[in-house]
Parts: sequence; C-alpha cells; structure tokens
Amino acid sequence: MPYRSSVILNTKGNFSEVHSMTDWIKDKSTRVLNITHDDLDGAVAGIVIRNVYPACITVRTNYSGPVYRDAIEAISKPDTYDAIIFSDFCPDDAMLEAVHAVRKPYLVIDHHQTAVVRADDPYGEYFVQEGRCGALLCYDYFKDMADLKKLYQLCVVTNDHDLWLRKMIPISDDLNTLLYEYGYDAFMTKFMNGLEPNGNLPEDSRAILANHEHEVEEYIAKCVQHDLPYNGHYIECDKFNSDINMRLTPQYDWLVMAGTDGVDPGMTKLSFRTRRKDINIGQTLKEFGRGGGGHPAAAGQTIPTVERDEFIQQVGDKLFGGK
Repeated sequence: MPYRSSVILNTKGNFSEVHSMTDWIKDKSTRVLNITHDDLDGAVAGIVIRNVYPACITVRTNYSGPVYRDAIEAISKPDTYDAIIFSDFCPDDAMLEAVHAVRKPYLVIDHHQTAVVRADDPYGEYFVQEGRCGALLCYDYFKDMADLKKLYQLCVVTNDHDLWLRKMIPISDDLNTLLYEYGYDAFMTKFMNGLEPNGNLPEDSRAILANHEHEVEEYIAKCVQHDLPYNGHYIECDKFNSDINMRLTPQYDWLVMAGTDGVDPGMTKLSFRTRRKDINIGQTLKEFGRGGGGHPAAAGQTIPTVERDEFIQQVGDKLFGGK
C-alpha cells in the first residue's frame, strides 16, 4: 500500500488539519535524506534536522542548476535512505516525479509564498507556514523529539536575516557571511551546537569577518551597475549578494542582482530586493507564472539571459506602474 499522509497541513498560517506524526518521523534512527535550500536558512534548517536524525544525509539545492540536479541524483539512490525531508524548500513537479519513482515517503517544511501543498499525494506530508523562516519551522516541528534548545538562538538570528527583519544586526548579517566564508558543509559542522552560550559568534570568526569586508568593497567596485526606473538599481554579481543587498537596498526602492554562477549556460539568476513595505516582490514574480517567487521583500527568478533586460523592465512596471 502507498504511504498515507498523516501530519500537519498548514497553508495560510492556520492549522487546517492536525494529526500525529507517522512512525518514520518519530523514529530518530530513520535514515533521512535532507534536501535543504542553498542559503543560510536552509543550512540552519539542516542543522536542526541533523540534530534530530544522526544518520541524516544533507544535500543542498536551489530550484535550478547543478545543485538541483545533485538533489535529483541523491533521490535516485533509494538504498541510501528511508525517507526524505525537504527543508526551506518545496519540491517542484519534476523533483516529485523522482520521489514517486523510488516510492519513498517525504515531509516538506517550508515558508515561501511559492510553496505548493499537494494534499492528495499519498507519499507526502506538509508543514507550510509563512511568517517564520524554515529553520524556525523545523525547530518548532521537531522540538518535542529532541533537545534543541541549544539551537534556538541560532534559528532566531537566521529568521532575522532570512525575513530581512533587520532587528539583530550585525550578528544576523555576520552569520550569513560566515556561511559563505566557511562553505556550506563546514558551516554546518561549525554551528552544529548553535551559537556560543552568550549568543555570540565564535571568537575565531572575527578575523574572517574583517577580511571579508575588505573583499566586498573591492568586489563591488568592479561590478557592472546602472540605475533602473522607479528609483531602482541593477548590479551584476555572482557572490556577496547579502552584503550588496545590505549596502544598496537602503538607497533604492528596489534592487536587482544578476548572476550566472550555479545556473545553466544561457540563463541568468535574478535576485530582487526592496525596502518598501507596500509592495510584494515575491507575489509579483509568482504572478508571472514562470516559477519565481520568495518573500515580499526578497525573491528570485532564473530566466534566459536574452530576456533579462525586458523581464526586469516588466517587473518594475508591474511593481510600480501607476504608483
């Protein structure tokens, strides 16, 4: 018999169904394949899950490019795991086809506006709720299964960065910087037990952060940049996106960062940011029907490079036209 859903469906911030956890979720010896988002939130969500399931295999992913194909490949090896947990990431139809092919149960924990809850999937379970980052959702979901108190502050700081709340700077920005300085796997190992007892970053991180600031300034000076309509700004960058966001977003109503690293040839990854509270970039990208989206103040879309400039103009017109 196929696996039947029996956990939480939560699509609009209110519990529409609440059931008990199924056996594989409650069993901490389950060999979990954790497919998690390739950013700070995904890394910390992965840390939470690895604290619950010691035999966890972590694979980072985005919605396209080489890391996406790496995730598909990991799914295609069913002998290495018993079940899948998607954290800070909602699988698309193509990825779910791979899951169905191996007939493995899965759990989705996500908070993006683009998350799709497939309530009739016999293999799937969903905990989807906007307003808190993926790491905090994972913390809340699993906190009765393991002692995760040591990770709470780490998840709160991550939430501040991922939702662009800006209430815990500089530590939330510094934590994100360390993810890219250490590298994904080394970062997870470094923070497997959370932040220091006083809530600070490790002592040996300070020199790394100081050197990072110098590198960012030099990098930005070499980037292709120009202004956009509606008090916007465009910059071509393949790294330091969070640092560039922090420096430029306060100066403009919207920011577009364009990069080609990690995506297929002929494609460009666009990251949109805004400081405005009266517009919703994530919803706007979703309305284009091309798979993009994210959050009200931060969202992304990968498109053919030849369509880049026209698409940016269309997004700007849709966000600000008539305002």
